[in-house]
Amino acid sequence: MESLKLFLVGIVQGLTELLPVSSSGHIIILSKFLEIPTSSFFLTAFHFGTSLAILIFFRKKIFKDLFKKERILFLTKVVVSSIPAALIGVFFEDIIEEKLRFVWITAVFLIFWGIVMILIEKRREKTDEKEVEEITWKQSIIMGLSQSLALIPGTSRSGITTIAGVLAGLNKYVALEYSLILGLPILFGGFGYEALKQILDGNFSTSSISTEWILTAGIVVLVPFVVGYVALLLLKRFKRDNWLTVFGIYRIVLGITILLLQI
Repeated sequence: MESLKLFLVGIVQGLTELLPVSSSGHIIILSKFLEIPTSSFFLTAFHFGTSLAILIFFRKKIFKDLFKKERILFLTKVVVSSIPAALIGVFFEDIIEEKLRFVWITAVFLIFWGIVMILIEKRREKTDEKEVEEITWKQSIIMGLSQSLALIPGTSRSGITTIAGVLAGLNKYVALEYSLILGLPILFGGFGYEALKQILDGNFSTSSISTEWILTAGIVVLVPFVVGYVALLLLKRFKRDNWLTVFGIYRIVLGITILLLQI
């Protein structure tokens, strides 16, 4: 039964991490219904699988001509822009985990950012038609700073950074693409940080590894990886003009439904 629950959470994580609908928010909500704990390590472990999917999917944009000046500059922008959210995540982790991981907070921010997405798409201002590697320092930093807001459940890291990218003048498809790449240092770093904490706190040792542990780890990593990679392939073909509005409406409906269920 526990493996089935983790499998379901893995599917949800793989689908929602890549869309502006808040994967952590969905997992927190689903975990409440399935009665699974949602610690920071639990959430980052599921993010690890989708992070691998993103890394492999964008491998050419990340690793091609790795030692050329242009590629180094691009990757430097990604890393530097990730620092603010990383620092806030480290220093305010306890507050986030104790004060913000409630279903009603997730629902409220699902609705709030859903409304913002709809309003942003209605602006229809001219945007830069550039490749993701051509993003400017200013646009990258703006998107990086916005990642900090994604620490609030229900916000969506890819959603808030895409919104920030559009407001900074980027085409929304390029903004989403850069958003996914921009999240890699945070997602991998977050998993490494939480894993190290588990080791230092004495919650993990080689003697604790069992067949059940390996099965659980396999589900937590492989399911989000496979589902996430398939989702990326489908997302690449998704060219609907009003997709921010579509996801915005979805968030609003989901948020309202959750609040009604809470009542």
